[in-house]
Amino acid sequence: MTISKIQLQEFMSGVKASLPTMLGYISIGAAFGTIAGSAGFSVWYVFLLSSVFYAGSAQFIVVNMLAANASISSIVLMVLLVNFRMFLQSLTVTQVFPNQSRFSSLLMGGLVTDESFGILSISKMADKKTSVPWMHGLNIASWFIWWLSCTSFAIIGKQITNPADYGLDFALTGMFAGLWLLTSVSMLEHPNEKKTEIVGIVIVTTVLLYLFMYFFSSVVAVLLASVLGSLISIYIVERRKK
Repeated sequence: MTISKIQLQEFMSGVKASLPTMLGYISIGAAFGTIAGSAGFSVWYVFLLSSVFYAGSAQFIVVNMLAANASISSIVLMVLLVNFRMFLQSLTVTQVFPNQSRFSSLLMGGLVTDESFGILSISKMADKKTSVPWMHGLNIASWFIWWLSCTSFAIIGKQITNPADYGLDFALTGMFAGLWLLTSVSMLEHPNEKKTEIVGIVIVTTVLLYLFMYFFSSVVAVLLASVLGSLISIYIVERRKK
């Protein structure tokens, strides 16, 4: 299958749209690679986990649970719970771009992340041009920089005994906070959205995050608050339609 000049331009446009995500992934990938390396995991293990598994927050969970000698069944269950939202995001993305081959659809759904899904949502809200090559450029560029950062810093991590001293354990939470802020600002700037509802959702999500931090780790707290905040948003939108 040949790639036309237009498709290549759209692909590179997607790569360009992924630049903020790529910058975030460099720091988060560095944090994960450093933590995994300092915990004794090999560079090859980090490479395979980052390139094949490619699960962001779930990678932190896997490494921490393996280091704590947790059972495989508990690790699988935790990863399933944490990443279940990805099934919905993958399905949504492939429905946004229905006219593509099965391989293209599987590739798109398999590489979508919270960040690329967020960029797609913001682009749609802003009525920016998106396409299948654009989405592939967004996903592939993000994936590439993620595993490259994780693998590179796994080597450095072997020289660090306590990553928490450098604040690396907070990196993932910081990335989610930045994405959440970007999405909230974009919604506030959208003319069809009610500002009071958006502000209310932001306040509720913030309070939920603060409460969950008392009972769960920062990663789990962010995920739970994000899911509940999304469900509240869906409820408000559906109620408004009725």
